[in-house]
Amino acid sequence: MSAPAVLRRRCYLVRHGHVDYFSPEGQPLDPRSVPLSGLGEDQVRQLAQVMKSISFDRALCSDYPRARQTAEGLLGDRQIELQACAQLREVRAGRLREIAPEQLQQQVSYAYDSFADPEGSFMGGERWSDFDRRIMARFEEVLAEPDWQSLLLVSHDAVNRLLLGWALGGASGCAAALEQDNACLNIIDIDMQAGRVLRCYVRVVNLTPYDLPKTRQRQTVMERIYAQLAPLAEQRP
Repeated sequence: MSAPAVLRRRCYLVRHGHVDYFSPEGQPLDPRSVPLSGLGEDQVRQLAQVMKSISFDRALCSDYPRARQTAEGLLGDRQIELQACAQLREVRAGRLREIAPEQLQQQVSYAYDSFADPEGSFMGGERWSDFDRRIMARFEEVLAEPDWQSLLLVSHDAVNRLLLGWALGGASGCAAALEQDNACLNIIDIDMQAGRVLRCYVRVVNLTPYDLPKTRQRQTVMERIYAQLAPLAEQRP
């Protein structure tokens, strides 16, 4: 009896476009509800041009507005259902005001350094081990579905880092090095046989059509967030 056929699936893994996490006055906004900024909308339009010839037969996104808007912009007029999923939300941070000012830079700029630590957490919030279980449970459900070959998955920085680490052999510790800029594209091929993952191939990582050589992106994602938080910390009584 011959072995079951090997099916090669492709996952187009995208981070949402730019958002403003702070008000014009510099106050933090609720990250669960912020929409794409004008810059973010333009970034998504440029990525959509790159992806306009791609056919998808499955589309999934986080249920946060910025992820849904990005996914809708990439899908355009394709006749495919977009499923929003709370399980794919970004990792939850703790209360920033509970971080001592002298610890703020370490806790924010290098928040991903503890990714591989089972007891580690994201800025005092969600534990990485819980985050891992939440994301992988949903992704494994999608992999178990039989009727797709090309998946668009639009989510968040830490979500993408985790899935890329999984594709690289479960190397969660490498997540700190896998930068995910706004509206970036990653491509992962996944060989499946009889419902089982055989192997993965990471073909593209952190491609940003609006800035291919990354000349405008010398800071990391978290360093940019810290730069906005630091003035607030200085204002604390």
